[in-house]
Amino acid sequence: MTGTSSRSPQRRPAFSLLEVLIFLVILGTLTAIALPRMKRDSSQRRVEAAAFAVTADVEAAFSLAARGRRPMRLTYNASSGELRAADRTAGTVHRRRPLRSSSEFQLDSVAMTPATVDFYPNGVATAGFTIAMKNGAHERRVVVTRTGLTRVVVP
Repeated sequence: MTGTSSRSPQRRPAFSLLEVLIFLVILGTLTAIALPRMKRDSSQRRVEAAAFAVTADVEAAFSLAARGRRPMRLTYNASSGELRAADRTAGTVHRRRPLRSSSEFQLDSVAMTPATVDFYPNGVATAGFTIAMKNGAHERRVVVTRTGLTRVVVP
C-alpha cells in the first residue's frame, strides 16, 4: 500500500446555523421581557434608597444640634437639587445630600415643605416638614414631626 487512506475526515460536533438562530431568538425574547421590569425595579430602589438616606440626614441634623449645642438649619435648594444641613449661626455645612439627576439617586422631582427648617439643641424643630421624592411612577415621602420622629410614607 502506498500512504493514502480511504477514510473520510472525522466530523466534529458543532451547532448548526438554525440552532444558533433559535437560541438568539429565545435570548432576545427573554431580554425584551426582562428589561422593562429591571428598569422599573431600579427606579423604585433609587427612590427607597433616597428616602432612607434623607431620613438618616434628618436624624443626624437633630443629633448635631444637640451634640454641638447650636441650632442647625436644614434646607433644600431646588436649583442644585441638594439637601443641606448647616450650622445656623456659623453657616458651616455639615451634610450635603445631592438628590436630583446628578446624584446616585437620579430622582425626577424633590420638594421640601417648608423649604427651611431649624433644629434647636433641645431636640425641637421650628416646624414639622415633609420631603417628597419621585422617580417615574414611584414616590416616597419623608414626614418629620417637630420632635424629630421620622417616617417614610408611600402615598
